[in-house]
Amino acid sequence: MDNERFLFEEARKSKILLNGAWATILFFLMSFIGQLIGGMMIVFIGSFLVGPERVVDQLDNIQVLLWVAMFPIIPCFIWIKAVEKRKISSIGLDKTNIFRKFFKGVGIGILLFSSVTFLMYIFGVITMKQGTNMGIKSFYGLIIILPGWIVQSSAEEILSRGWLMHVVGAKHKPLIGLFVSSMVFGFLHILNPGVNILSILNVVLVGFLFGLYVIYTQDLWAVCGMHAAWNFSQGNLFGFSVSGLEANTRSLVKFSSAGSDLLTGGAFGPEASVFTTVILSAASIILVLKLRKAKIVSLKFSK
Repeated sequence: MDNERFLFEEARKSKILLNGAWATILFFLMSFIGQLIGGMMIVFIGSFLVGPERVVDQLDNIQVLLWVAMFPIIPCFIWIKAVEKRKISSIGLDKTNIFRKFFKGVGIGILLFSSVTFLMYIFGVITMKQGTNMGIKSFYGLIIILPGWIVQSSAEEILSRGWLMHVVGAKHKPLIGLFVSSMVFGFLHILNPGVNILSILNVVLVGFLFGLYVIYTQDLWAVCGMHAAWNFSQGNLFGFSVSGLEANTRSLVKFSSAGSDLLTGGAFGPEASVFTTVILSAASIILVLKLRKAKIVSLKFSK
């Protein structure tokens, strides 16, 4: 693989390259500042549109939260351009074939979570429900929330896999960057409703899988699509909670759970299910084998 396209090599060109500890601290600082700015802007603009009381009442609405998640991109991009002195494209946001890459990721994301749902269904831990906010009647609601999932997922990927993984991997070793970004990604969900040990493990596994895919493709667009599709499939195709959060009252289909939390995921949703562990582990193993075959892991997982 061309070293000029290897994203860890691009990160090593930074004028200032933080170590793992400082990069992690800066990651959380970027997230905090960005979401603070986003929340203030939504309250300010919304106050003129619907009134301040109604805006405050809606701050826990999933659609509002998804759009607030966009704002940490701003300090991240400022840091990359002004401090590290490198191009935004160097974190994996190349301008070629954006839509093809993104929608390939969407397909993989839907396939991954559909596989989880299929396993849960054939083992009898979920059953399909009847309701009024499903099927074609839910289409309008799905279209409204879909851009929010794309924005939120892309923002998390830009910070976690685009910036943090490559900075830490460039400073230390790529494998360390992969693990640090995955652990930080899991930590972001530690206060979500219904959280337990397996839910955090699975979120870390999701981050690990996404990181592997970025390393394999040397691109961030596909994993942005994969992440968005993973979340959208949970909440709005199959009607589950997404990382403990109720995604929307509308979904294409909706399932009810029956069984132990180990199998169903409980209040956190299927991301806390052992079936998710199985699918994510299998997908990660496949990617590791592909990386080894392409000689990316053996050649590039050492400094």
